[in-house]
Amino acid sequence: MKDINAILQHLAGLDGAAPDMDQIGGTAARNTAAVCDFVTAGCAFVAANVQEELLVEAAQVLWNVYDGADGPALVTAGERVRAVGLALVQAQVERAEALVRFRKACAVLRHDGALFDAVPEPATPLGGVR
Repeated sequence: MKDINAILQHLAGLDGAAPDMDQIGGTAARNTAAVCDFVTAGCAFVAANVQEELLVEAAQVLWNVYDGADGPALVTAGERVRAVGLALVQAQVERAEALVRFRKACAVLRHDGALFDAVPEPATPLGGVR
């Protein structure tokens, strides 16, 4: 049970929220689909973020190869840079769509009382001393 709690807390944190652990069980019993949608959409959003980060890194590596290439290697590197660029654009679209689905799933759980807006910790404690 600790694992699912950690997952729920992490996913809720992506939307600036926290799960009400007492309420989420009731919500899951009444509306299992809403909790499943939240977890599925949250995981899809995390995966889209990772995919986008990896493609950005791949593009940077390929640009370095492209800068040092000549002849046939230059053509091959250029084709790969373009392919990764197109994949990155598609990944960004998918990430945006995943974020919309995730925010909708969060809104449903907020409405049910299973999520609430987390109160951020102050940057400095009262009194101003850390």
